Amino acid sequence: KYLQSPKTKPVSQRRYDAVFQGRLHPQKGVLELVDIWKLVVKKIPTAQLAIIGDGQLENKLKTKIKKLKLNKSITLFGFQTGVKKYQIFKNSKIVLHPAIFDSGGMAAAEAMAWSLPGVSFDLESLKSYYPQGMLKTDIGNYQQFSDNIVLLLTDQQMYQQTSKQALKLIREIWDWRKRSQNIYNKIFRD
Repeated sequence: KYLQSPKTKPVSQRRYDAVFQGRLHPQKGVLELVDIWKLVVKKIPTAQLAIIGDGQLENKLKTKIKKLKLNKSITLFGFQTGVKKYQIFKNSKIVLHPAIFDSGGMAAAEAMAWSLPGVSFDLESLKSYYPQGMLKTDIGNYQQFSDNIVLLLTDQQMYQQTSKQALKLIREIWDWRKRSQNIYNKIFRD
């Protein structure tokens, strides 16, 4: 069952402009995300970011948010599961995946199941994991990353197109039944 329904809140009424979900670890680019969000807030002063997760960078993250005066623009939720996490997704417009090195991962895919389009760096491993539904950014280019966020938040046509691609990716590629059948076929039928 997919996660959109007639009860889904309209995008314009969602509280968070973007959401990040993941371990607060150097690999995930969460400290870089604070620098990126500072650039977003320069263009959209009311922009709100939700961060879901915990980990070794939690104290550094809090310090950086305070130092850059983003306390009113970034909400830290800590580790969340189930309904609480889904409520945050339902109240978010886009998903951010600022990993600086990655082997894939499902954090962004989980949010994309709610039709959230995404923004990431253009890492080699993400070309196969997220070939659509996510605007790709030159690695390390914070300005371009923030511009992609602003583009999705301000261009309704781009938002709708990327949102549809995100949900299609989840339904056609990431769907557990299809993935498990594919693996089964490779093991037992090839």
